[in-house]
Amino acid sequence: MSGNVLDPDHPRLAPAPERKLATSIGDRRERRSRRPDESRHREEVIREVLTREGERLSQEVIRKLTNDLGVSRATAYRMIKTFRSCGAVTAPMTRPVGRPKGARVLDSARETLIRDAIETYYLQPSRPKFSQLVREIAKRCLKERLPAPNWRTIKARVHDIDIQTRTRRRSESE
Repeated sequence: MSGNVLDPDHPRLAPAPERKLATSIGDRRERRSRRPDESRHREEVIREVLTREGERLSQEVIRKLTNDLGVSRATAYRMIKTFRSCGAVTAPMTRPVGRPKGARVLDSARETLIRDAIETYYLQPSRPKFSQLVREIAKRCLKERLPAPNWRTIKARVHDIDIQTRTRRRSESE
């Protein structure tokens, strides 16, 4: 074999191995069905470990379990916890990531400040702009030495108020 790249026997010119593509619905289903098989296998392994070892699992048992399942320690503990609570193991990808929808993380002082500003400033017949409400809340927060909330937070609080209430309050005459 020569060092010439144009030589047909050169490794760079060797034909690429053929990849099998899913050509039928059956092939695609077969690929999708691996996930339930994997989940079933994980359930069986965890069930067997828990019945054999009992309530308390040693570090050695956890290490063997992570090697058998090909998951991290944290994931193994999460699967064990899920299995103990509901008798099934869910894949980590099926759990939602991030904060739950509708979660409130602002402290009560800022929540009260936002609610008060919306009630007394924004829901008035004079109809101030939303950007003016954001500035007003920022001013009030500055006065109270609190960090100002993001405009999206304020928008969410405004949208939490019933649309009929908003319309009624903003169209009332003084």
